[in-house]
Amino acid sequence: MNLRAADTASLSARELILALHALRESAAAPGYSAQVIAALMRLCRGQQAWWLHEDAGWQLRAEAGEGLAEDSPLQAAWLPELDTLAQRARQQGFASAPLRSAAGATLWAVAIQPERVPQDLWLLHLPDRERPQLNELVLRAQLVADLPAPGMVATALGIPDEGWAPLLDVALLAVQHERFEPAALALVNALAAALNAQQVCLGWRASASSAVQVVAISHRDKFDRFAHPVVLTEGALDEALDHQDGVFVPVPQTSDSPLLLPLPAHSLLQQSLGAVSLASLALRRGHAPPRAALLLVFDGAGPGTAALARLQLTMRLTLPWLEILHERERAFSLRALDAARARLQVWLGPRALAWKAGSLAAAVLLLYALFAHWDYRVGAMGQLATDSTRVLAAQFDGRIESALVSAGQVVKQGQLLAQLDVRELQHQVNDAKAELQRYTAEADKARAAGALAELEVGTARAAQAQARLSRTEELIEQAANRAPFDGVVVEGERQDLQGAPVRKGDKLYRLARVEKLYATLQVPERDAALLRPGAGGELVLMSRPDEKIPLKILAVIPVAQTKGQEGNHFLVRAELSGPVADWWRPGMSGTARIDAGPRQVAWILTHRLIDQLRLWLWW
Repeated sequence: MNLRAADTASLSARELILALHALRESAAAPGYSAQVIAALMRLCRGQQAWWLHEDAGWQLRAEAGEGLAEDSPLQAAWLPELDTLAQRARQQGFASAPLRSAAGATLWAVAIQPERVPQDLWLLHLPDRERPQLNELVLRAQLVADLPAPGMVATALGIPDEGWAPLLDVALLAVQHERFEPAALALVNALAAALNAQQVCLGWRASASSAVQVVAISHRDKFDRFAHPVVLTEGALDEALDHQDGVFVPVPQTSDSPLLLPLPAHSLLQQSLGAVSLASLALRRGHAPPRAALLLVFDGAGPGTAALARLQLTMRLTLPWLEILHERERAFSLRALDAARARLQVWLGPRALAWKAGSLAAAVLLLYALFAHWDYRVGAMGQLATDSTRVLAAQFDGRIESALVSAGQVVKQGQLLAQLDVRELQHQVNDAKAELQRYTAEADKARAAGALAELEVGTARAAQAQARLSRTEELIEQAANRAPFDGVVVEGERQDLQGAPVRKGDKLYRLARVEKLYATLQVPERDAALLRPGAGGELVLMSRPDEKIPLKILAVIPVAQTKGQEGNHFLVRAELSGPVADWWRPGMSGTARIDAGPRQVAWILTHRLIDQLRLWLWW
C-alpha cells in the first residue's frame, strides 16, 4: 500500500490507524518510513514528525511536516532533551515535555517507543492548543506502535532485501509436492538452478543418533548409494552437522594444497571433484538436533555469504514440510518407535527437571501408599481408675469441726481425716451418766427395802441409761473419721468441708488404694470396631507427657455412652503393664494410642474421608 502525505489529509483517525496497519505488509518497500511518519503526524495532529534510529548517535530515518531547521531534534542543543525523552519513553512506552520552537511558539514534544524496534523512536511536535487532548493523541500513536521497522522481513536475520525471489520460488516449488522423494528432488534441482550450482545434495537422517544418508542429488533421479562419490558426500554431510553456522570450503589455490584438517571429509570430497568450492548447511528446527544437511558444489568461487544466508532462511521455511512428508511415508512401526523414544526423551530428558522430580516423587509416594503397611493406632481419652475405694460418711447429724486433707493427698492407715463436733454428745454422755447413777441408786434402795417391783423398775431404767451412754460414747468415737488403709484422697476438699453442717450419711471423703490401678479408655464410635481384647497400646498422662505407660486391652464394654457434641464413645478397660509408679494417682487423665494391627498406608490416610463420603452418598 502506498500511503502518500497528500492522501492522509482527508482521512479520519480510524481510517489513518487502519491505513498504518495495512503498511505492515510493505515494510521492506521503499518509502515505508516516510509513509508511516507522515500518517502518524496526521493521526496525532502534529506539526512535525521524525523517525529516529539510535546507533552510535541519533540518525534520521524519515521526517514529515514543515518547520525551521532549528527545530530539528538532531540539533546539538536538542540532543540532551532528546536523550531524556528517549530514556523515559523506553521505560513507559511514551514521554512528553514542553518546549519552545525557534520562532518562540510553545510546543509539546511527544516521544513514542516502537514495540518491535527498541533502538528507534518516533518524535512528534504538537502545537500547544492540542495539550488538552494530549492523552488521547498519545493513545492513538500507541495503537500503531507495533509496526515493523523498515525492511524488517529481511533484516531481522541480517539478510539484504534483494535476491529473494528465486529462493522463495524454490520453497514454493518444494511444498507443492505431496511425497518426500519428489519434493526433495525438486528442491535440489531448483536450488541448483537458482544458485547456479554444479550439484546440490540433500542428506537426511531418520533420528538424532542415526547417520546421514543422501536422499536427493540434483539432476539425478537415481544413484548408487554405495558409490565412492556418494559415500564421500555423506561423510561431508555428516561433518556439516557439527557446524551450526555452515561450512564453506573455497577452491584450493594450488593442486598440491594440503588437506584442511578441521574439515577432512569436505577436503576429501573436494579432492575427488577437482577445482570446485563447497558449501554445506546443517538444517534444524529451533534448538532441536539437526535433521538434515545440504551440500552445494560450485564451479569457481561460488556465491557470497548473503546468498548463503538467504538459502539458510529458505531452508528453515521448507524443512518442516519435508519432515512432515518423510514422517508420513515411514513404516508405522518406525513411527511408533520414534514417538515412544520422543516421549521417553520428554520424560527422561533434562528439561523441566523440577516438574519431573515432583512427578517421580509423587509416583513413588503413591506406590508406597498402595503397597506399604503401617501399624494403625486408635486414639482415645484415658483415665487411671481403681476398684479399691472407700467412702467416709458422717455417722450422725452435726457439724464438721475440722477437715484435715484434700483430694490428691496421700494418707496412711489410721490417719485422722475429719473430726465432727462432739460437744453435744459430751453433754448427752454426762446426762446418761447422771441418769445411770440415779437409777442405780434407786435400784439399790429398793433391794435394801425388799421392794422387788421397784427393784426391777430401777434396774431396767439403769440398763436403759447404760445403753444410751454406750451409744453416745460410740458416736463420739465415730466422730473421728480415719483412713481405713493406705491410699490417696480422690474426693473431698478441705475448704468445702471445714465447718460445714452434715447429716447422717453425707459423704465426706472418698479414698482409693494406689495399688491395682487400671485404665478406662473412651474410644470414638468410628474406631470401636477395630479394637480387640488383648491389643496393646500406650497411655500418656497429662501430668507426665514424656512417659509412656504400656497397657493391654481387657474388655470393650458393648454399650455406647453419649459424650456431648463429640458423639458416642465406647468404654474400654485396660490393665497397666509394669510396676506402679509413685506419682500415679486414680483419676489422672491423658491420651492413649491402641494398636489396631497393620493397615495399608493409603487406607490409613483416606479411610476417614471415604467413610464420611459413604455416609453422605449412600442410597
